[in-house]
Formats: sequence, C-alpha cells, structure tokens
Amino acid sequence: MNIICFGDSITEGAEFAKPERWPSVLQSKLDSGQMGRFKVYNRGVGGDTTACGFDRLDTDVLPLLPGLLLVQFGFNDANVRDWAVVPRVGLQEFKKNLREFHRIACASRGLCVFVMNHTIDAGSGCQGNANSYQDNVAPYNVAIREEARELSAPFIDLPRRMRQWNVSLHAFVAEDGLHLTTTGNHLYADMVFDAFKDILTSPYT
Repeated sequence: MNIICFGDSITEGAEFAKPERWPSVLQSKLDSGQMGRFKVYNRGVGGDTTACGFDRLDTDVLPLLPGLLLVQFGFNDANVRDWAVVPRVGLQEFKKNLREFHRIACASRGLCVFVMNHTIDAGSGCQGNANSYQDNVAPYNVAIREEARELSAPFIDLPRRMRQWNVSLHAFVAEDGLHLTTTGNHLYADMVFDAFKDILTSPYT
C-alpha cells in the first residue's frame, strides 16, 4: 500500500538527511511491524501552499494512487507577508483545496487523511495584518478539522496528541519556532504512526 506524504517543508524536511525526515522514520516504523506492506513517499515541497500542491497533483500524487494520501498543508497558506494584509491562500480557498484533494483521492479508490498542523512557537512578532503567526494559522487548523468531519475523513490532531504526550515544544521545533528538530521528526512520525493503528485497520484499507 502506498502512503503519500503530501505537504510543505514540514514534510519535505530538506534540512535533514533523508533517514531523519519524518516520512522516512514512519517507513521504518511501518516496516518493523509488516515489512513490505507499505511504501511511504515523501512528496513535501518547502514553501508550498495547497494551491501549489494542487498544481503538482498530476506528477506527485496521481501516479501513486490508489493509496493513502496524507495531506499536510496550512502553514504557508495562512502566512501573511510583512508587506501584505491577506494570507497567501484565503481560508475559503484553502477549504476548497482540501475538499478537492479528498475528492481526487477517493475518485482514485484511495483514502485521504488530513493532518492538523503541530503547535508552533513563532515568537511575539506580528505579521503584515498585525496578527501573530500563531493567530493567523489557528483558523486554518480549525478548518482542517471541520472539513475532515464534514467529509467523514480521518484526521490526525497533532496539537492534541502533543498535549497528551507532554511533548516539549522546545525539543520539538527549531529556533524559528516552526520547523522540526531531529527529535521533532521522530516524535512527528511516532504520532502519525500511533494514529495509523486505527486508520490502517479501517474498512477503507
């Protein structure tokens, strides 16, 4: 079964050696239980929004379906540049793109799983709309949960899992308060793997 990790720099992990990126760690964890059953593909691209992701569906996702499409976007969609007052991708377009990712996965006999992005610590500075980055990202995470529930799609609530696991934000994210550390990559994979225990035994898989 193909597992397509589709997202931005959090998924790509370009600053790490490939074995230390969370999709690679996830592959190792899956192999430890059922070697050869799952093939994890890292289809993250740094800086991508859902709109950017939509433009590479035909090359990065469609050839790998049917499979499990793990959708991780939102940080760049919600980002408001210092010189702007609106996010890179508006909330309604973000929701529309999530629904389209889900529709395409299902049309190809796949399963779409949404990821609510991890808790961040991006400092106290304001973005171009005078809000903090945390405040700008928050409604996008809410939208992920709401769209998943409306579509009856599985979703992984990383902020809730981080609270339950007492994850130290200092250990989880790098100095920029957003990107993962090496420890963060391993914890990220742990949380996704833990969620997969239920998702991979669903009737869809």
